[in-house]
Amino acid sequence: MNLNVVSPILGFDSLKEVGFSKIDDFFYSLENEGISFTLINPLKVREYDIEIAESYKNLLDLDKEDKIGIYNIIIIQNPIEKSFVNFAAPIIINESKNLLVQVALDSSKYPQFGVSESISDYL
Repeated sequence: MNLNVVSPILGFDSLKEVGFSKIDDFFYSLENEGISFTLINPLKVREYDIEIAESYKNLLDLDKEDKIGIYNIIIIQNPIEKSFVNFAAPIIINESKNLLVQVALDSSKYPQFGVSESISDYL
C-alpha cells in the first residue's frame, strides 16, 4: 500500500510518499527510492499506550471508524537480539486513508519509551 507522508519522518523531510508492506507477524517495511525502514508493531513486544495529539489526528484525518496502526522503527542487527527500537518516535498510519505521520513523544510524559532500546529487553 502506498502512503502519503503528511508529517515528516524525522530526518527525511522531503519524503512525501512511501510504500508500506507487511514482512511477517512482527515486522513491516517502509520504502521509497533507496530509502528503507523496518518497523515493528510495539504491541507484539511490550505494553505501548500513547495518546495521539489533536494536531496529528487532524493531519491523519482520523474518523472513529478509521483503522490506525502504530509502529516503531527498528534497526535490525544479526543476531536479532542485538537490534534496537525507537519507541520514542512512533510511526502512526491511518490505514483507511493511507496517511502517515511520525510523532516525537514528549519524554516527560512518556519517560518509559526510549529512542534506542534493545529488543532483547522484550524477548
